[in-house]
Amino acid sequence: LESAARRRLAANARERRRMQGLNTAFDRLRRVVPQWGQDKKLSKYETLQMALSYIMALTRILAEAERFGSERDWVNLHCEHFGRDHYLPFAGAKLPAETEPYGQRLFGFQPEPFQMAS
Repeated sequence: LESAARRRLAANARERRRMQGLNTAFDRLRRVVPQWGQDKKLSKYETLQMALSYIMALTRILAEAERFGSERDWVNLHCEHFGRDHYLPFAGAKLPAETEPYGQRLFGFQPEPFQMAS
């Protein structure tokens, strides 16, 4: 009976650690996923939905940007409706080297590596 109780306590402790890790991962994801005007914390389901939408939007942006010869062409296409005076200072800015990946050039940071839990 004692060994069964010890095994149950150990299993409960493992499950608590697993859930703490999962909750920590969701908190980290909530910090990087945009929330438009939401005062409440997103649920896990809402967080996953928002993350998927965000990833799809970024993928579309990067795929579209790669079709153009330079960032300047891409900026001109997407900002022309604002008027040249509003976006020309940005479009004329010094651009990073063409050898840098689009993700680094557009967002200016290295993504944090995530480790898969087993």
